[in-house]
Amino acid sequence: MAQGFAAVKSMFAEKSEEGDEEEDAVCDADDKVCNSGDLSMTGDQFDPKSLASNPFAFPIGVWSLPEASYYGLSVQQCKEMGIDAGEGVALYAECLRGLVFSPNGLLKLVFDKSNGRIMGVHICGDDACELIHYGMELVKAKRTIDDVLGNLYSAVTFHEMYRIAAMAAVDEAGARKRRAAAGRAVTARNRGIKE
Repeated sequence: MAQGFAAVKSMFAEKSEEGDEEEDAVCDADDKVCNSGDLSMTGDQFDPKSLASNPFAFPIGVWSLPEASYYGLSVQQCKEMGIDAGEGVALYAECLRGLVFSPNGLLKLVFDKSNGRIMGVHICGDDACELIHYGMELVKAKRTIDDVLGNLYSAVTFHEMYRIAAMAAVDEAGARKRRAAAGRAVTARNRGIKE
C-alpha cells in the first residue's frame, strides 16, 4: 500500500526544496492508513517518481464520470521515440453493449505502422478501468492489430470494441463512416428522434 501512496504523492504533491526530507517523506506521520504499509518491503531502490513516469509500470485508471484509463504509449510518445504510430478508434456506440447500456465513450489502440504491434491502449467510458487490463496484456505480449482481428469477441461485452478499433486501424475511411453513423444514431436516440 505504501508504494501506491508514494506513487500518487509523487504525481500530485507539490515539489519541495532539495534537502527538505520531511516534505519528501512518503507518508505523513499521523497517516495510519499509509503507514500501515511497510515501505521498507519495497527495497531501497523504490522510486515512486519512476513509476509515475513509466507508461509500462502499471495501468492507470481514474474512477471518474466517465472513467478514463490507459496503458503504454500515446501516438505522440511513439513519434518522440521515432516510431511511426497510427491509431484505431472504436466508439462505445459501435458495439452492442455500448448501444444498449452506455453509448458515450471510446477505446483507442495505438500501434506501430511498420509491424502492427500494439504500443498503447486508451479508454474513456464505462468500465474503462476494468477493460484496460486486457489492453495491458495486448501491449505486454507484443500483440499486433492482426492478432486482435483474428480473435472472436463476445457480443454484448465492451471487449468487442478491441476488434472494432483494430478494424478501424486497417480501414480508416470505413471506420470514419461507421463512427459518423453511430454518432448520428446516438444523437437521434438522445433527442428521442427515430431515423
